[in-house]
Amino acid sequence: MTDLGYDLGALDAFTGQLTRIKRGLETSHSVIDSFDSDYGDGRVRDAMHHFEKRWRDGRGHVENTAGVLSSMVTEAVKAYTKVDEDLARQLRDGTKAPQ
Repeated sequence: MTDLGYDLGALDAFTGQLTRIKRGLETSHSVIDSFDSDYGDGRVRDAMHHFEKRWRDGRGHVENTAGVLSSMVTEAVKAYTKVDEDLARQLRDGTKAPQ
């Protein structure tokens, strides 16, 4: 039988990173707008807004994927934690694990 190893702390940290990526993408449009007066030439501002509009679909896809992946990792952490707790309880109780 193959041993399964996993790092719950790393998985939990990964969930946090995915959440931050999703939030960053959700607010990226307002960040671009916040620099309007700093772009200098109006063509640069227009180019930035043009890029933001074109990137909206791709950004939405990445936001959605990050959200779904974050949920999947969260559920995996819950499942692994439950397995660990169940195995520990079985060892404490001296019962045999189901096969």
